[in-house]
Amino acid sequence: MRATEAELVDVLRERGIVDAAGHAALLARRPGPWWLMLLQGLAAWFASLLIMSAVSLPLAGFGTTALVRGVAGALLCATAIWLFRRDRLFTNQMALAFSLAGQGLLVWALGDRWDLVFDNQRQLAGFGVLVTGAMLLPRASRLHRVVCGLILIFDVGVLVGTGPGAEALGVMLAAGVAWSCVTRPCWTAHPRGGLLGALTLAAGVAVLALPAILRLARGDAWVAALVGPAGFAGGMGWLATGSALVLFALGAYLLRGVSQRLRLTAAAVALLWVLAFQAAPGLIVAAIVFLAAFQASQRTLAAFALLAAVLYVGEFYYLMDVSLLHKSGLLALGGGPCWPCAAGCGA
Repeated sequence: MRATEAELVDVLRERGIVDAAGHAALLARRPGPWWLMLLQGLAAWFASLLIMSAVSLPLAGFGTTALVRGVAGALLCATAIWLFRRDRLFTNQMALAFSLAGQGLLVWALGDRWDLVFDNQRQLAGFGVLVTGAMLLPRASRLHRVVCGLILIFDVGVLVGTGPGAEALGVMLAAGVAWSCVTRPCWTAHPRGGLLGALTLAAGVAVLALPAILRLARGDAWVAALVGPAGFAGGMGWLATGSALVLFALGAYLLRGVSQRLRLTAAAVALLWVLAFQAAPGLIVAAIVFLAAFQASQRTLAAFALLAAVLYVGEFYYLMDVSLLHKSGLLALGGGPCWPCAAGCGA
């Protein structure tokens, strides 16, 4: 809690909005200096590793059977849920470590126990969806929910594979992030608003990383570096087209209160921009996430989107086998759609 926030707590107490107990509770939640928080987090992880080592060594004497791993994983997850209820920095970090270890043991135990029609990798991912989804429901820290959201999306991606289904998943994630950000005032005060906010951040980070992951998984990155634009443009047409439609829908929503002339100008510029960067869907996705996060004042997600945009611009600049003048013109055009949408956000 910053100094201004501490002053706000005092003002709330003076005006009778919160009582003495609430005032003390708010002051107790103030975080300390960043270096102290870092030391507490490191100490919590170190203590967690020691505790898990002390527990795992006796269990090793019973053999690494699926039953032993399942029981140990369930105990670690239950301990994590109990620690999260204490809501302190040290206990939250310990709970995060216990939760991740417990989920891994449970997935390992369940994956060895059942023989499904999937291959082993997808079988583990399927159980990972169930276990991680269950750990998202209890009360937990925001960091734990974001990490679990990323694991859940990764497991779904493993189930879908690296084909067109992965691109459809990326489009759905981009649309979900945009919808969540523009409707943020409607769900912020909901009891599950914290969970939805953490999942939004996780989905935003996942969809920003998806184009790079698909290029590496399909082997397009090194091919593009060697053979030029054919390799660079290989295979993400569904993601680029779907993301472009999401971008148009988001822009139409953000500019709903401006003049028709400005809306038409923004649509024309956005169309040219999408056509120019059809070979770089990562830039289109980054534009969606940034505009949505900017509109919802989600600074962390907006910062991730800007970082991703810079990285995808670098990929676009160095992998396309065209003249420097052509690249410069395309990159200059890339800043076009942001100005009308920014004007709409401020309207």
